[in-house]
Amino acid sequence: MKKDYLFLIVGFFVLCQGLMAVQTQEAVDILGKASAGVVTLKAWDNSKNVVGEGTGFALADNLVVVPYHLISQAAEAEVTSISGKSGKVESLVATSRDYDLALIRIKGKVSGLSAGVSTGLQAGDRLFALSEISGQVIITEGNMRSWLDLSPGKIRVMEMTMNLEKPGCGAPIFDVQGKVVGVALVFGSGVKFGVPVEAVLAMNSQAKGQELKSATKENYLEQAEGSFLVGMAAALLNEPGLTSVYLEKYLKFKPDDLEGYVLLGQAYLKLGNTAESYKNFAKAILLNPNHPRALYGMGLTQIKERKFKEAAEFLERAIGNRVELKEVYFELGTAYEELQDLARAAENYEKYARSGPANPFPAWLKLAQTYQRLNQPDRAIAAFREALKINPDDLNSNYNLAKLLAETNQLDEAEAVFKKLAAMNQRDAITYYGQIMQMYDRAQKYDKAVEAARKIVEINPKNEVALYNLAIMYDRLGQLEEAASTLNECLAVKGDYTHAWFNLGIVYDKMKKHPEAVEAFKKYTALAPDDPSGWLNIGLEYMLLKDFEKALPNLEKSVSLNPNNAVAQYNLGITYINLKDNYSAREVLKTLQKLDQNLAGRLAKLIK
Repeated sequence: MKKDYLFLIVGFFVLCQGLMAVQTQEAVDILGKASAGVVTLKAWDNSKNVVGEGTGFALADNLVVVPYHLISQAAEAEVTSISGKSGKVESLVATSRDYDLALIRIKGKVSGLSAGVSTGLQAGDRLFALSEISGQVIITEGNMRSWLDLSPGKIRVMEMTMNLEKPGCGAPIFDVQGKVVGVALVFGSGVKFGVPVEAVLAMNSQAKGQELKSATKENYLEQAEGSFLVGMAAALLNEPGLTSVYLEKYLKFKPDDLEGYVLLGQAYLKLGNTAESYKNFAKAILLNPNHPRALYGMGLTQIKERKFKEAAEFLERAIGNRVELKEVYFELGTAYEELQDLARAAENYEKYARSGPANPFPAWLKLAQTYQRLNQPDRAIAAFREALKINPDDLNSNYNLAKLLAETNQLDEAEAVFKKLAAMNQRDAITYYGQIMQMYDRAQKYDKAVEAARKIVEINPKNEVALYNLAIMYDRLGQLEEAASTLNECLAVKGDYTHAWFNLGIVYDKMKKHPEAVEAFKKYTALAPDDPSGWLNIGLEYMLLKDFEKALPNLEKSVSLNPNNAVAQYNLGITYINLKDNYSAREVLKTLQKLDQNLAGRLAKLIK
């Protein structure tokens, strides 16, 4: 009785009211022509335990290609065609141990598939894999990504962009003409590759073979060839977990394989196991003391262990032996930076940045930061500019560039970058305009400082600090009316803002509004009664109003809080003189002579 099948096409997707599969004509044609040649395989050992499940395809009527590891331990097996017909596996005809392939003869017939040629496949070529999973015949479409040389000149496999599941292991791979160009092998979510069809055709299909039951039993994936195939493929596909498992097995068979130790060391490094990584790189170096990638790997392990001196030595040796890895300069720069050898760190960061890496941004950023630490602002600015050519919206680079431009008096350019930052990151716009204000304040360009301070107030009009800073900038620009008005706005927002009251008194003094200044300073002393400067300024304002009786208690209070203030002592003496209290003035003179001879001399001339 035939099974009911559901045919699915898996591959490219587009967004159109959700994700919908796109059924290409080539996929439809392959489904129609090749489905009958695809089978599922199930294999058992002598104890009836399942030892293999996967996919296969017919090479001829009764010859089927399957992954060898699925039947390498099997005493019996059967295949099932798309029509639901099952056939026992009669014999193991031939194997390709390098490629995990087996040619089996079955009882019954399955439509053979047409073989093509894989040698002409290039990156980007479209490929299709056909398999049956849980009663569904699935065609998966993807692309050829590259050829992976597992053993140069001997074993190479196809890296593909296909979403294959483990039951699809053994599925035939087709080109756009519907010809079989390879066999899909699946050993986990990340280790999926294609074996070239030439390896299939190289097996002796005319061999008599031997009955499956009597064939030698082995766990192929535990043997040298199987562990090599999976381990090396996993390494080149950047799957460190499976790499470590299978290369550990393989190196027990081949303890002199230098490349195996290097790849195993790299895998453990990616897994964060620096001890095992170091051990394997060290074994590689014992076999070849000048192996560049082993030396590089050793350098990386030492960086992970924060042994930067040793790391720098290994990395320098790797460069000396012409390691073909641009990243070595970045890692060497890191080591020297940690060793505080900033000049050599900068030298290597720049080499990496100029070597044409896929993403030179981190190198330019590191180079800029290193030049900052070396106090070489011009070089740091140049490096930040290079970094921003790659990533123009990086906040950190823009901010540091703006700071450096400000420090080197390139104020217009600094302002432009700070304003760019404010537009990019509006949440911190006040900070950036604050930097502009401070920059122009230091440069005594108070008109520009006022512009920035106004912008801050515009962003946050009820912020007392923003209003206070604008008032200070108005004061420094000499716009005293605006300064006083803004300080009063500030105090309307926060009535106990001590600095605002003090500076309001200063501004009123400059405006010669001494009564108003007195009141402002009184507000200040009420909030900061222990600050002698508040009392001193009240006294001075009363002196300017020629009201020495009111000036006296305030000056006395200031002096009591800070007897060592020569200016306060001098003005107290002047007040005593104006109140015709020469005795007290002379007492002040005695104190003043200890503090400031110049002021003491001036006071002495006034005492009669």
